[in-house]
Amino acid sequence: MNRHLAVRIGAAVAAVAAATALATGPATAVSRSAGHPGTGAAAGPVSARETAADKALVTYVYKQLFTYYDTSVIDKYISPDYVQHNPTVANGPEALRQLVENLKATATPGSGSVTTHVIAQGDLVLLQTNAGASATSKGIVLVDVFRVANHKIVEHWDTIQPVPATTANGHDMFSTLTSPQTDAAGPASHTAASERVVRAYVQQLTGRKDLGAVDRYVSPKLVQHDPALADGAAATKQAYADLFAAHPQYQATVAKVVAEGDLVAVHLHDQNSPSDLGTSVYEIFRVRGGKIVEHWAVTQAVPATSANGNSMF
Repeated sequence: MNRHLAVRIGAAVAAVAAATALATGPATAVSRSAGHPGTGAAAGPVSARETAADKALVTYVYKQLFTYYDTSVIDKYISPDYVQHNPTVANGPEALRQLVENLKATATPGSGSVTTHVIAQGDLVLLQTNAGASATSKGIVLVDVFRVANHKIVEHWDTIQPVPATTANGHDMFSTLTSPQTDAAGPASHTAASERVVRAYVQQLTGRKDLGAVDRYVSPKLVQHDPALADGAAATKQAYADLFAAHPQYQATVAKVVAEGDLVAVHLHDQNSPSDLGTSVYEIFRVRGGKIVEHWAVTQAVPATSANGNSMF
């Protein structure tokens, strides 16, 4: 995980969000109740079969809405009490329907939406997507998280960032480059160990500001997809050293964790000081052999107001 100083999206992302966002080991995950960020309410017990069904449902609904603009799935699969955390979109299924209709009306001919990583744990399903890419634009990168209950999508969080023209590492923000070269999560038997590694890394690095966590948990040959950082653990360690020096009051609050196989996603509220509105950050880590070997990141500045009255967390 890394937090770079250069990427703060602000008004540009808010505009993109308004136009393009979704009016989106253990068999448990951490989720958030609307309006209560950081409470850490644990999801109820969910069987592996239920989680797999939730994953299939969310993937299907997402494709119908944002590839085919088919709003008929809203009546069947979106809860009447749908809770929204995208700050530009109101609560409820009708706001989602209006968003999809607006996207359909304004879509650039030839543009598309491609989901790369899908991670599910407990009642949470996370998707990483490249949306709006065309011959003239790289589009945006989104991380969407959905909570499912009783076969309905009941809650949604997201973070959105424009895809830059170039990156410091020469990689795109989506592909998987480490071996085995697949976007799919590894075996479920790896989930608990992968989650332990990432939780320890995040707690020690951002909580204790212990730069040694990079040496303990990150492969020296880390493959980096954060567009502001070069490959390798050394670049990550230097970025955090610079961050801690520039902002002694920096803090990162873990909002949720979703882990499956060798993939672990962490949603963080990054703040340079207690009064800072901060940044919504999704970090996705790939863990192999007890080390973080690959990393993706999406960031968005937290706005002062929200269309739904809920926080982004």
